[in-house]
Amino acid sequence: MSGQERLTRQMTLGQGLHCAERNFGRRVALVEDHARTTYRQMCTQVRRLAEHYRSVGVGKGDRVALLLWSGTDFIISFFAAVEIGAVAAPLPPRLQHKKMLSYLRQLEPTVVVASTKIEIPEGLETLSELKQEMHCLKEILITDLEPEQGGVFTEILETDATHEGMDQDLAPEDLATILYTSGTTGESKGVMHSHRGLISPVVASMKLREMWMNFFPTFAKLKRWVRVLIRYGARLLRAAGRQQVFLSTMSMHTISGLEAMLQALLMGDRLVIQPRFNPVQSLELIEKERVSVLIGVPLSYMTMLRVQDFNRYRLSTLLICATGAAPCPPDLAREIQRKFGCAVHVGFGMTELGGGIAATMLEDSPAHQAETVGKAMPGMEILIVDEQKQPLPCGEIGELACRTDSMMLGYYGMPERKVESPNEDGYFYTGDLAVMDEDGYIRIVGRKKDMIIRGGQNIHPARIENTLMELPEISEAVIVGVPDNMGIERVWAFIIFENGESLAKSQIVAHCREHLEVYEIPENIQIVDEFPRTSTGKAQKFKLREAAMEKVGTHER
Repeated sequence: MSGQERLTRQMTLGQGLHCAERNFGRRVALVEDHARTTYRQMCTQVRRLAEHYRSVGVGKGDRVALLLWSGTDFIISFFAAVEIGAVAAPLPPRLQHKKMLSYLRQLEPTVVVASTKIEIPEGLETLSELKQEMHCLKEILITDLEPEQGGVFTEILETDATHEGMDQDLAPEDLATILYTSGTTGESKGVMHSHRGLISPVVASMKLREMWMNFFPTFAKLKRWVRVLIRYGARLLRAAGRQQVFLSTMSMHTISGLEAMLQALLMGDRLVIQPRFNPVQSLELIEKERVSVLIGVPLSYMTMLRVQDFNRYRLSTLLICATGAAPCPPDLAREIQRKFGCAVHVGFGMTELGGGIAATMLEDSPAHQAETVGKAMPGMEILIVDEQKQPLPCGEIGELACRTDSMMLGYYGMPERKVESPNEDGYFYTGDLAVMDEDGYIRIVGRKKDMIIRGGQNIHPARIENTLMELPEISEAVIVGVPDNMGIERVWAFIIFENGESLAKSQIVAHCREHLEVYEIPENIQIVDEFPRTSTGKAQKFKLREAAMEKVGTHER
């Protein structure tokens, strides 16, 4: 970093991007299909689109809705909005028609940027109708329409117009984006984040990067370096001090995908873009672009590992396989370590907290990488608390609470739903059950609301799920509590087998008897082909629970 301007929490997102432009202007920033875009080219396009936004009446605090797949157009549209103080509101490009209307009517955007490739029934036609209905909606920009079809997006990015510059009144505390949660409980909420809230995790990652990617370690770091060098050897030496190459399979409308994009671009790295996840294409891109950091949900890794000729791909440039957004079973983490041959960064976070707040690191043992979510990231404070919000000693299960600069500002359009902070310390209570050891490593046990209570015993679904997935025939398992007609919660297991594999239910129960307490053994086992999922691949337990309740004729109590 010698001679370079540093990214800080006192910057806005626009300032952070142009800091990267000044430091790394000639570097390739984006790779999409056959196109390669440098930092200077990308920032020039951002400035041109920002000026266009201004020309149609977009001002500070106005919403710019993005209905786009992950890609260069998304990135340009996002940064152009936040640069002038507008609020970028990415929406899923695959939506039910009714849901899209609900989001847009709540947001009341000044501009909508969309693509013809969105998978929303009558989506573009409805946008045109909304323009007549919503007086606030000044323009609909379609990124992939040809000029003869009325498309102007490409022309805007090629204009020679002079840019007026960033909004000088913009502060790091101002609202930058609204991200809609994926709705594992069936309710989606617009989570508001400031510029500082989105930059803080990037600054935390930079501190970790400096620990490992500077070629000459300090004496204090030497012992740790030796341990990591023994484990990762040539891979670490090839990556040290160089621009990293990111491949993220996360959708950019989610906090995980957005933070992956910001991590790469605000740190001057190269981002290889895959608009839609395809396991074979991902492996091809790792080999072709010499990817060093791969980011994906556990389901993406599971799919890549099952590619028939997986071993023919050259993956030796990979240093880190990072995963989050959904629980990563320990056996899957170990398989990633073994087959990709690199470190696994298992992260924990949530939309309300601006992404990752804890993660495993290069120096962590293979066991810690597989079985924990690591330690708190720099700048993050984590406690495990009891029902009275009092800190618990190491080794005891409680609710995970976090205090961080990246905490949300609140829920958009829901002033009554504020950050839960019942004391002056400003901790956010996540609803996740966790345990922390004496060294600070955190294990996530499950969700507080998912915990099954039967006969006075607390049953943690994650423990049963991980036990089931120790069986090689089982690809995925989900545990839910289902009330019977007496209101007593029963343990139901929903199981997906590996392709071509199967087990008798009696064999599954026998395995559970060997490794679980009697009260934890599933009473009902359902073999299914697929789970209902969120856009990040997380199983929607509430839908599985509803399906089970229909089977037994009960209803929500």
